[in-house]
Amino acid sequence: MNRINFARCSGVIIDLCKKHGIWFDCDELSRIVEFIREGGLEQSRSKEKAEIEEERRKLRQEQMTADIHRAMGPGIGDTEARRITGIASAGGLLKFLLD
Repeated sequence: MNRINFARCSGVIIDLCKKHGIWFDCDELSRIVEFIREGGLEQSRSKEKAEIEEERRKLRQEQMTADIHRAMGPGIGDTEARRITGIASAGGLLKFLLD
């Protein structure tokens, strides 16, 4: 059983079991309904979209930096080459997850 904050920002901590579903303690369901009625879910989604866009912006910046280093040719140290490879790998993963 895992404990999570509903919508990552509601302040309502629910119990989640991958096998059996969600378990609510006293008043949790009514607090979630209130959170949704007050627009909390839309705010949470907007915040999450903004975070994703910021991550995409950072990834594009890192990719541009990697492209510049690659264009500079040999001479980049092993550490820098590994960092660039890691950034490119993370970019592929983020693209897969977010598209």
